[in-house]
Amino acid sequence: MDDELQIDSDEDLFRNPVYYEPAGCNLDLDRADLGVPQGQDLLSRLLRMRKRVPVDKRGLICPDCRDLRGRRVPMYLVQRDGIWLASHYRKPGDKPISHESDEHLARKERVAKDSEDHGFQADIESQTPDGHARLDVRINGANGIVLGYEPQLSIQTARGMRAREGFRRRAGIQSVWDFADPDHAGIGTVPYVRTPNLPASVIRVQKNPIAVQDGNFVLEEGQCNQNGALTRCPEKPYAPESPTDTGHCEGWHRVLVPAHQSSAFTGEGRLTLTRFIVEAAAGERVPFQRSGHRGWLPAQQWQQYLEANGPALHDQERPPLIRQGDRHGKRTEDRPASEARAEPKQKRGSRSIVLESRPQETEAVRVPVDTPGQPIPPCRFCGQPASLPGPEGLPEHFSCRRRHQL
Repeated sequence: MDDELQIDSDEDLFRNPVYYEPAGCNLDLDRADLGVPQGQDLLSRLLRMRKRVPVDKRGLICPDCRDLRGRRVPMYLVQRDGIWLASHYRKPGDKPISHESDEHLARKERVAKDSEDHGFQADIESQTPDGHARLDVRINGANGIVLGYEPQLSIQTARGMRAREGFRRRAGIQSVWDFADPDHAGIGTVPYVRTPNLPASVIRVQKNPIAVQDGNFVLEEGQCNQNGALTRCPEKPYAPESPTDTGHCEGWHRVLVPAHQSSAFTGEGRLTLTRFIVEAAAGERVPFQRSGHRGWLPAQQWQQYLEANGPALHDQERPPLIRQGDRHGKRTEDRPASEARAEPKQKRGSRSIVLESRPQETEAVRVPVDTPGQPIPPCRFCGQPASLPGPEGLPEHFSCRRRHQL
């Protein structure tokens, strides 16, 4: 029964739909009654079936496998941080049920083929040496660089993305997470690129360029004014009600800015996903982290970045999220709480990352002096230097006195 489950890893666990055959409808696992009339006790009944009723006899199946593949695949319930999720049932040794869309598969195939065409070996679905992560595409680059290309089209949380990236980083992998959603929680949380949401048929045609729309940063520095190098002040928040407001502060900044928002961007010769992957594999692009934000920089600007940001600190080793030990005889429901993919979606956008700022430099006021080097006092009428005193003994100009006497 439950002892024969092949336990899903955290990466294989998704927020899947689940169909309840006795009720003839999909369950809503966010509701106490699971979305079934008079279903207040349904969850308790399903949980009482553990160890008593075989998984394939509980009435929970995957509607996607039924509709798309014509298969009846049983499911069982898993709790993560108080959230109920449905997982596919499979026996030990069975391959995981594929959750990947055709667009996801097309991206993997395209990047693997493009990498091979440029002389870099690429393997689809490759396990890291420590077994803690599975790379969608592993690319063996130059000088020992190992890239992991990870298209991420489904909704995930920032916490989950950080955990998955941590497994890869500790295994020596430079990850390239590819998002299509501009508001995805992973943007900036992990080293990323953002590309258009294209159909699989377009992605698979190699002559069709896939533009990199975000994640590729450049370093800029200069005066923050109308004639300076920066298009807008990076320390002033963007105001939606005034989208054209540049908000210059008249100071000086050194910033990391998305290439498409840089002053040098013209829109011509835009970076493509193929070129980005090939250059990253060749070591011509380097991942960075600054103030909790991650992205990619051209290698020639890496030294400039280090001068402003200091040497890259090694990430503190964190204990694995899953407890160690023999878990063969434990039910999936007994696993420790991990990521629940239910955090509220937050709007986020690309913005400049400030490395260094200096306030506006003001010129020292020059005090006029006479031939012996003594300060010349100002005229009591106009404020300009006046070396001769008037009848009252105060410095003034004769012309200023006449004007004030008229």
